[in-house]
Amino acid sequence: MNRTQVLTLFILLHLASIFSIFPERIISATSQGHWIPVAILFLVELLVLWLYLKALSKFPGQTVLDICNGAVSKWGTRLIAVPLLIFLYIELLLLMYFQSVEIKAVLLQRTPTSATSAVFIILCFYAAWKGLTVLVRASVGLCILLMPFILFSMLISIKNYKFSYIFPIWDSKLSFFSHTDFYVCTVILAGFLFLGMIPAKQGDQFRKVALAVGIIFVFALGSVYVPLLVFGQETVANLQYPMLMASDTIDLEWVVFDWLPSFYVVASSALGVLKVSVLLWMLVELVHQLFAPRINRIWVISLVCVSLYLISLWIPNVSVLDSYLNLNTYFCLYSVIVFPIIVFVAAQWRRKKVSA
Repeated sequence: MNRTQVLTLFILLHLASIFSIFPERIISATSQGHWIPVAILFLVELLVLWLYLKALSKFPGQTVLDICNGAVSKWGTRLIAVPLLIFLYIELLLLMYFQSVEIKAVLLQRTPTSATSAVFIILCFYAAWKGLTVLVRASVGLCILLMPFILFSMLISIKNYKFSYIFPIWDSKLSFFSHTDFYVCTVILAGFLFLGMIPAKQGDQFRKVALAVGIIFVFALGSVYVPLLVFGQETVANLQYPMLMASDTIDLEWVVFDWLPSFYVVASSALGVLKVSVLLWMLVELVHQLFAPRINRIWVISLVCVSLYLISLWIPNVSVLDSYLNLNTYFCLYSVIVFPIIVFVAAQWRRKKVSA
């Protein structure tokens, strides 16, 4: 796998989160100046990305686990990784259930959620079993296939835009900092974590990754402002799937599909499978390397997938996900902010030990 393929996967993982929970959470967090919390989130990502990649660049050919093992021993690395493992597991559960419910609501209304969840987890099981190399290469094909669908879904409702809904564009009180939904949105930053699981053969690639973050930022703004410009703040704040509903406001006779949101659901579901597969691979690798090196990876993947499926059957409805999202926010903040800082400090410490 080359750098272009890795960056493609990097972008798609972010888009998967953006098109699952991001628009409704940002819109719920603030009623004005929606671009401000989005910009702050991505500025934070640039900062922690720089620290993360800087640490990896100091030890070419090694992963974050190798760096931490060399600095604080394997037991120290295990303690550092526990909150990350919890975050990955809960995030897998939330993504799997959310995507299954969305597919059922839009495409397969008569199919029970248990069936759609089973198909979804089987696809992710197979993809994670094949490994990250296959996922990275597959991301290029998915990008070529899905990007037209994504752009079409975002631009199809442009004639219904009311640009007066963009005002006010400044939130002087920055009220979103006191809203839980803003911190829930930090989950989109988790798309960079897999970079630490790839042995870096080259030097610091921050400039290229920063360019990719800029592209993602544009999509993140679009996912928020497209439904906002169509419905306005008061209406869109009450919608569960704002992007989906925005594409449903248009009727094009020349399109062969009866319902245009099908484009959006197909694209977001495919991205969901990709992200769940990558996170599942990460979780399995961490467990295998740190806690169960003698157990075959296939058994670890099987155990995780079966447990995820069984727990998803106990979730009564999608509204219950809010409590899980709020709980996972604490582990998410650790994983996307504290963990990269720890890796950077560990790299600095290990380098000093080597120099001494």
